[in-house]
Amino acid sequence: MDFNRKCFVQTQVFCQLRFVVQYRQYLHQTSTQLFNKTASLMFARSQAKLLTKVAKIASISQPINRIITVEWTDGMKGKFPLIWLRDCSPDPVTYSIGPAMTARNLTMNEFDVEQSPKSVRLENEQLVIDWKDTQSRFDSDWLRLRNPSDEEMANRRRSVYLFPDSTWGKAEIERKLKKFDHNAVMNDDKTLHDFLEAVCLDGIALIKNGPTNTRAAVPDIGERIGLIQSTHFGKVFEVTTKADASNKAYASSGLLPFHTDFPSLAHPPELQMLHMVRKAEEGGNNFFVDGFQVAEQIRKERPDVFDILTKYSLEFIEEGYDVHEGPNGNPKRFDYNMSARHRTIKLDEHGKVIKIQFGNAMRSWFYDCDPEKIQDIYRALKTFTDYCYKDENVLKLPLENGDTVLWANTRLLHTRDAYRNAPDGNRTLTGCYFAWDVVKSKVRYLRRKLNLPSAQPSA
Repeated sequence: MDFNRKCFVQTQVFCQLRFVVQYRQYLHQTSTQLFNKTASLMFARSQAKLLTKVAKIASISQPINRIITVEWTDGMKGKFPLIWLRDCSPDPVTYSIGPAMTARNLTMNEFDVEQSPKSVRLENEQLVIDWKDTQSRFDSDWLRLRNPSDEEMANRRRSVYLFPDSTWGKAEIERKLKKFDHNAVMNDDKTLHDFLEAVCLDGIALIKNGPTNTRAAVPDIGERIGLIQSTHFGKVFEVTTKADASNKAYASSGLLPFHTDFPSLAHPPELQMLHMVRKAEEGGNNFFVDGFQVAEQIRKERPDVFDILTKYSLEFIEEGYDVHEGPNGNPKRFDYNMSARHRTIKLDEHGKVIKIQFGNAMRSWFYDCDPEKIQDIYRALKTFTDYCYKDENVLKLPLENGDTVLWANTRLLHTRDAYRNAPDGNRTLTGCYFAWDVVKSKVRYLRRKLNLPSAQPSA
């Protein structure tokens, strides 16, 4: 090929490539504009479902000390910081809103926290703010739902975390323990929501009329809820009497003490589910106690003990091996050596009880404190245990074949009494664990999907 012909061909190829690149850029720009318009519309529609139409905005103030005051026609007022209004602006420059994602586009390293608006006005019943890089338009509903001056708003928003606002003793839980039908939980979203919400608020709920003599119930329910949390006992485990047991629960049919599972882990599973495959011929009843209730009783009646239980960490160790299904489906031996430290009662920054963790079988010899405090720690643990065994605190829950119970492992302590196996087979349960994040995510998702009154905005 001569030089001129070669140059001509290269020029043609280059022009074609440039056209393809420019066309792709055009498509990208067009689709981005369309996405932003769609996202903005989806954002507005999603918020409209969450709140009945409220009063109109009567007036707005110009910024004073970087605060805009909004007053509604029903007399309600709200103070909105400028920086918050810019950060939370419901526009596609600030947020990416789509079916699979809601995320803030702004980055803190580029965010001007001292910026001031170009203009602030009330226009078409909206608070309109012009910024240097975008325009914010806030509907009355949007502002009212997020009014920082409204204590009801704050309480409503706190409920998104699904943290219990009450505890229970024997009389209360026997009266209000929620029970659900297995088929309804598996096939009806509202029933699944109500079941999981009950676990969030009461720490426990029961499923009745499930399949019997099968180990499939736990993985089936687990898949319905979300991601099962694996441990060193596998994803789905079996609880039955074993000759070479790796855990006290498998070691004998004798009485077990009240405990939470896996205090030997730095991040123990927060919920446990058990399904009764085959109950014992006699005994084997399950018992539960609300550790939050016990903690509040001790706080009120024995503040000295409460101080110790919330101040000093205990070490828990668990060493051994277990044989369960490996990655290829075949039995595999898993060796482990777990060690972690936890306070028996864990508080949040406001002094609210948020976790209970204790298992005497795994409690270590090591106390990382002044030796003179060790006697007081033992006394406190004895008092804590005595409160757990008070009849007024204990729920007895016999499980029938096909029953499934889900409870909060970092709130409730559990045990079982001694049992006698039937001549033709051992008492057998299957179980698994979950994280609160998975369960609460499912509740929030179902609230939005079913448009329940308790649904909350995600942005």
